[in-house]
Amino acid sequence: MFPKTGFTSAVTAVLLAFAPRVAAEPPVQAPSAFFLSRSENRNQVHYAVALDEGCRPVGARPVHVYWRMLERGEAEVEALLSIELPAYGLEDAQQVESTAEGGRVRIRLRSFPDRPIDITTTLVRGQCSVQAWTKFGANTAQLVHIFVKTSWPFSVDFVRLDGVGAEGQALSELIRR
Repeated sequence: MFPKTGFTSAVTAVLLAFAPRVAAEPPVQAPSAFFLSRSENRNQVHYAVALDEGCRPVGARPVHVYWRMLERGEAEVEALLSIELPAYGLEDAQQVESTAEGGRVRIRLRSFPDRPIDITTTLVRGQCSVQAWTKFGANTAQLVHIFVKTSWPFSVDFVRLDGVGAEGQALSELIRR
């Protein structure tokens, strides 16, 4: 990735300090489908979908990405910085489908465009149920969490997908590039 130099760290610190936030806070009715955490701290990147009262996705780009800043408190939420989009952002296109029971949105993470994620939404006992689905090996399973093990200053050791299989068993897939 980047060379391990003091200059690189200083330039990155300046860029992060002045990088614009790219999105507002997530819509109020936007349950999280899955989240990403890193080995650096407790903060999480959430992937939430805006829904109407029938649990159908709202708009052409209903999935929003935001930080939950757990290092500062449970309620702290921030938009992604523009410099963070290549790592945590979404590809521009979101395929949205509404049904009588809810809907489906297909997204792709910019860092893994070859692995689509389908987010399904349904109304269950008066509450919106939101689940993410992707490939774990050869099978599709529910995606719950992505863990990124980072190394100083800007490299990734591995990415681990955590999910639930068809029989309710815990699944993990380790990805190294």
